[in-house]
Amino acid sequence: MNNTDAFNIIIPSELGKHIEFLKINLGKVVQEYGINSKETLTLSQELDQYIILCQRCCPKAECN
Repeated sequence: MNNTDAFNIIIPSELGKHIEFLKINLGKVVQEYGINSKETLTLSQELDQYIILCQRCCPKAECN
């Protein structure tokens, strides 16, 4: 999923599920490539963007 796909996620619970998916994948990427790898940094930044989106659209933590 790329950054523009975030706008296709309308239901807060879907956004929350995607954030959880990214968290799991981030853990796998860290194990495979290391904490300082380009892959880890890229995925971490994507996760950050979705978390910020969730905080902006769901101030009552409805994304969880």
